[in-house]
Amino acid sequence: MRRVLCAAGLALAVAAAPAAGAPDKPVSAAAAIRPCTGKARPEYQKGACLDDAAKALRVRLDAAVERKLAAIAAVATRAPSPGSLAGREDAEAWRKAFLAAQGAWEEYLRRHCDSLYDFDYHGGSAAGQLASSCKIRLLAARIDEVRERAP
Repeated sequence: MRRVLCAAGLALAVAAAPAAGAPDKPVSAAAAIRPCTGKARPEYQKGACLDDAAKALRVRLDAAVERKLAAIAAVATRAPSPGSLAGREDAEAWRKAFLAAQGAWEEYLRRHCDSLYDFDYHGGSAAGQLASSCKIRLLAARIDEVRERAP
């Protein structure tokens, strides 16, 4: 049964990922959560489905971070221009700042969502679903934040 759910999560990741060259649409946490929480889905499958949806969004975030780092690296090759980012110094400063911010965000995600499971819901029967839903909401928002924008 778990393999079917993982395959469904992979299908969700592929379906939710933007096509190459297509403009990115905002990522919807609700759209990722909704298929996992319907009344037709047996309760024992909901947690695994939400976990798979969170993993699929994690893959998308990792790809968005890589694209952002590539865009930052491209700044190093630009000729200096007043009022815009250009050159190795700007690129390195931006890369360090971005990686520090991403690391802080990763820590926040882990601590916040894990605290829901560990403390707010005391590991109860819905705690895993709530922690996974927390991850989905935060991952969806972060994907939109990290998306490449013109520097």
